Amino acid sequence: KRRLFIGLIERRYGPTMNPTEREADKPDVESADADNDLEPYSTPEEPAKEIPTMDDTVDANGRLINQQPLYDQLLNAEVQLHVGERLAPGKVIGRVVGSDGEQLGTYDNNSFLNTIMYEVEFDDGQIREYDANTISENILARVDADGFSSPNLKYIIDYKCDPDVAVDKDSMYVTDRRGVTRPRKTTKGWKLLLEWGDGTESWVQLSQMKESHPVETAEFARARGIDKEPAFAWWVPYTLRKRDVIISAVKSRIRKTTHKYGVELPTSVEHAKELDRRNKNTLWMDALQKEMLNVGVAFEILPDGKPAPVGWRKVTGHIVWDMKMDFTRKARWVLDGHRTADPIGSTYAGVVSRESVRIAFTYAALNDLEICAADIRNAYLQAPSSCKDYILCGAEFGLENVGRAALIHRALYGGKSAGRDFRNHLRACMRHLGFESCPADPDVWMRPAQRADGTEHWEYILLYTDDSLCVSEKPERVLREELGKYFRLKEESIGPPKIYLGGNVRQVELEHGVKCWAFGSSQYVKAAVANVEKYLAERHAAGDTRYRLPASAKTPMKTVYRPELDVTPELSASYASYYRSL
Repeated sequence: KRRLFIGLIERRYGPTMNPTEREADKPDVESADADNDLEPYSTPEEPAKEIPTMDDTVDANGRLINQQPLYDQLLNAEVQLHVGERLAPGKVIGRVVGSDGEQLGTYDNNSFLNTIMYEVEFDDGQIREYDANTISENILARVDADGFSSPNLKYIIDYKCDPDVAVDKDSMYVTDRRGVTRPRKTTKGWKLLLEWGDGTESWVQLSQMKESHPVETAEFARARGIDKEPAFAWWVPYTLRKRDVIISAVKSRIRKTTHKYGVELPTSVEHAKELDRRNKNTLWMDALQKEMLNVGVAFEILPDGKPAPVGWRKVTGHIVWDMKMDFTRKARWVLDGHRTADPIGSTYAGVVSRESVRIAFTYAALNDLEICAADIRNAYLQAPSSCKDYILCGAEFGLENVGRAALIHRALYGGKSAGRDFRNHLRACMRHLGFESCPADPDVWMRPAQRADGTEHWEYILLYTDDSLCVSEKPERVLREELGKYFRLKEESIGPPKIYLGGNVRQVELEHGVKCWAFGSSQYVKAAVANVEKYLAERHAAGDTRYRLPASAKTPMKTVYRPELDVTPELSASYASYYRSL
């Protein structure tokens, strides 16, 4: 009966991933109000339950009064704010409404332009009012560059072990080919319950704690009598003997990855539903619905009970939940590429060289040609997959599809061959458009063209994974009408380049009236200086204070510097490796 019911639903409305276009689905203005009318459900045993009609409370201008919109990104964010002289954890519970029923301030999706006043409830029950800028600045000030907070660890409270995953004592040793017996180095199946400096608690993998707080974790294991377990026995004795050296050498501290920008991140579809239910909105499920709508073109969901064809390999995937800096929720379905075998040959997408980019800009200036850039939207999803993989659908594919086999026909993020598949697909498209690859740089594509006045020139398209740069008399037309015919382009990215390959780009006019393109390295230099400052701070914390950045510098190197006369000691292998990575 269930299979028959689902079949009737799909025949009329199509599967949930790809709804069919029907005449009945088209909006009808005349019947719009009639469609919105609710027909009460009733049976002979159960009479209809009438719902009274009530108008929304509005002001003189027709605006809703005292309503909490679902799109307000700051609602239910967890913050740390000053209450008197102490820093207390709190939660944004709603907007402030004046005695006249009007909300204080004007809402804007950009948190920095948001002037709304919010109510924050603290752990002791008191409620205080704060403006949106104060809340946003407080959240951003207490997170790192990736949006995760790193509060101080207060205590390790408890531990738990999953016997189905953890290694038992009978299997704690392994013998290699030469017959040497060694302890098995693993921490699988163990988690620790932590209490943070902000008063919150969370379970963290033992592998993370071993790297970030090795001494504290080793002391906890010894105190609780679990230091003889296979997950601890191979490293706890050494850590306790070398505790003083380890404390000074540890660079990383564990990040609280359960929250980002003060908002709790889901770990599953069920958790996302629970968070939306708790926060009284649908932000996480809306993000999931948007992702599954985009990624749905990659799957062919087979009928219930039908197995995957012979020769197709079963793989797995998961959803990555994230929060952008503007508090927008984001979900991304990715393949578990780390669980699949390595493909033969190169697996990377095409990357144009910096030298080719500079030559192209020079060519455009010398021949009075225009330059236009564009990004390809959902790049990998537009390329067919070279692998025969399938998955078993989870709850994110819809309840009616749970457990069904789904064949993967498009390249997906996380797949080891996704970059190669997209590269090959894009190269085939470029050949179809009449372009040929440059022998000196395979990611520079060119074809002969003719100007409006009849003069001939070469058109170029430079490809850097999913970024394209066109040099032509009318480059925007080439990108929109030709490349955009086969690939969806990000509308906001189409236009003259401003930043390319990490450098600032701008068109300038020289003294004699010639227009050319200029590259700036200010953005790269700022990032490099911040990187060096962070690296030196870590070295200083470890006791190495030999190197310091100057307070100011007009040029990267002294103008009188003579390398052949430099007798200072050479950098060590670690410092030299770091210098080359800048």
